[in-house]
Amino acid sequence: MNWEGQERRKFPRATFPCKIILSSPIRLFSSHTENISEGGVRVLLENKLELFTTVGLEIFLEKDRPIKCKGRVVWVIERVNPLKRESLMFDTGIEFSEISNQDREYIRNLITTIISQGKEEKKD
Repeated sequence: MNWEGQERRKFPRATFPCKIILSSPIRLFSSHTENISEGGVRVLLENKLELFTTVGLEIFLEKDRPIKCKGRVVWVIERVNPLKRESLMFDTGIEFSEISNQDREYIRNLITTIISQGKEEKKD
């Protein structure tokens, strides 16, 4: 099924799987990003986070220099775990709420590079 609705995203997103650690008031999660933008990330989690939960984030775009910031859960969609058909996964959108301008700029430049490389590859 194709999306036919209005696009509401403010920032372009790029598929860029990287390690991410989320810390909530209750637990610690380790996962990988599904996509990223300068405004937030999408992750697939085995445990559900409630809407509007504030989480600490460590995003490992580079091995030596994680981006440390805070985010807020803005949407959650239940999905069937493809590896364990009887269990659920939670596709989770997290909007950055506290991130340095330098880190936001770094992500913006990364997204621009990924998108421009993708367009060049599609031309061939």
